[in-house]
Amino acid sequence: MAKRIKVGVIGLGWPGREHLKGYLKSARAEVVAVCDANEELAGNIAKEHDIPSVYADHKVMFKASDVEAVSVCLPNFLHAPVTLDALRAGRHVICEKPPALDARQARRMADAAKKGGLTLMYALCQRFTGAAKLVKDYVDKGELGEIYFGRAVYHRRRGIPLGTGAWFTDKKRSGGGALIDIGVHALDCAWWMMGSPKPVSVSGSAYHKFADVLPKGTHFDVDDSAFGLIRFDSGATLILECSWALNLSGGSVTQIAGTKGGVEMNPLKILTERDGVQVDITPHVPDADAFGGQTDHFLACVQTGRTPLMGAEEGVRLMQMLDGIYKSAATGREVRIK
Repeated sequence: MAKRIKVGVIGLGWPGREHLKGYLKSARAEVVAVCDANEELAGNIAKEHDIPSVYADHKVMFKASDVEAVSVCLPNFLHAPVTLDALRAGRHVICEKPPALDARQARRMADAAKKGGLTLMYALCQRFTGAAKLVKDYVDKGELGEIYFGRAVYHRRRGIPLGTGAWFTDKKRSGGGALIDIGVHALDCAWWMMGSPKPVSVSGSAYHKFADVLPKGTHFDVDDSAFGLIRFDSGATLILECSWALNLSGGSVTQIAGTKGGVEMNPLKILTERDGVQVDITPHVPDADAFGGQTDHFLACVQTGRTPLMGAEEGVRLMQMLDGIYKSAATGREVRIK
């Protein structure tokens, strides 16, 4: 076993604590520092898990500690600046979703990682679920044939988040609403299972209809629902639907279709054909710790130098698709992606 990686977690909200759980369970990691603006919270977590160093400022942590890799688990507007600080300080990074506020920021992050020869990964945990990994294995073995259609849905009937200071509903700090918050998960998982083809064009719509369900005086200038159609250079098409608030039943659906078979998830079902007979298979889904799986994968990539499952360049592509939906919604026109 290679030597353990000295890691730190920046931001100790729910995602940061999930990253921490993954590191504490991994034989690849030695957690040496935690960082949060709430120093009391950070101190309590450090004491609970016997973590030696606590910081309120990530820049101080980079100067004072020997941390080699960090999780950036902060509000969206801090993803790019803190990740860039970490990369420039020579630290490997796994950054929570979305990669950034837009594709230009994601490009700067990717370029900084490449320049420093460092690992940059994005935390899209649905790729590490047992069902998603099983489906990807079916696709990679060619059992579904040529994948040419996907549909990704993540709806909440009512579920607009606010966050500290209502940053979720403030476009300057969030980058967007339902699309960039939960739509990113639905889009990424379906896109990955389809083989991550290069997007070439996007059409989309976004809506802002439920300000009345929020506390009076809440700043709310983002989408509460968004819809998109993405075309890829392979000829495949993906339809995306997502909402924080919509007068339909909530839930998530992922579907992909190929020339030999298809997949429906939640619950998982493989639709195929055997000897001319259409057959639906309900496979046993292996247990998987999605958060633990993604942090352990990140550590393995740091140790070996291999490209992460959701690396810097894929982060740029993902943000280009999200940007394209927002731009198409604003202009009423299809957006081309170079």
